[in-house]
Amino acid sequence: MSYVPRLEVPGVFHLVELQVRGGQTGLSEFHSRLLAVAALHGSIFKHAIQLWGYSIASDRVLLVLVPLRPHVIGSALAEAHHRVLSFWGRGYFVCPFAAELTWRVLRYVDRTSVRDGGDLLDPQALNSAAEHAGFLTRGLLTAPPERLPDPMAWRAFVGTPEQELFGQTLEFCLRTGRPFGPVPFVRRVEAACGRHVRSSCLGWPRRFDGSGRMPSPCSAQSPYANGANLLTQCRSSV
Repeated sequence: MSYVPRLEVPGVFHLVELQVRGGQTGLSEFHSRLLAVAALHGSIFKHAIQLWGYSIASDRVLLVLVPLRPHVIGSALAEAHHRVLSFWGRGYFVCPFAAELTWRVLRYVDRTSVRDGGDLLDPQALNSAAEHAGFLTRGLLTAPPERLPDPMAWRAFVGTPEQELFGQTLEFCLRTGRPFGPVPFVRRVEAACGRHVRSSCLGWPRRFDGSGRMPSPCSAQSPYANGANLLTQCRSSV
């Protein structure tokens, strides 16, 4: 995995991706994947990192994390790798993203490991969708329950379609380490890191208005207004 800058800001949401080493099949079996994420969960909890979402595919794992101290994400992943996750590459991708995008990023993560036509809210699926929907009361998530999506709202939101450009830009930020969000959020990341960082591209920043907010999901122009208007109710501000 080529080097990309890793920005880590305490109290801010981060999307993290770990990939299986080339030629390795450590995550090919369901049981192995479940044990892997359970071990990773223990390391995350030890390092005081909030786990907001996860999705486990055969070739990669996506995590939504909020670190509460500086430089703990890398330490937590390295510790889990040393213990039982040797089939993952030591490198990882990470990008911080704005709090107002939390529900949409969680939906992106939860849908990643679900095959076409599969049940997004299957309690047996290796993602956090069922936990967000309230179908699992004792899962892997460690974020404070009162700050997670409202279960009933999430059930309506997770099945609504997402714009392709959103996913493309999020993936771009993940691969390059750039922060994902409006200009005020990028400036906040710069202030926390003490250096200049580049914004995301592919036109997505133009989706934010001058105040740094997303256009109202309730507007007639929104293709996901039937569920995404619940985004404004998200209690995920950090």
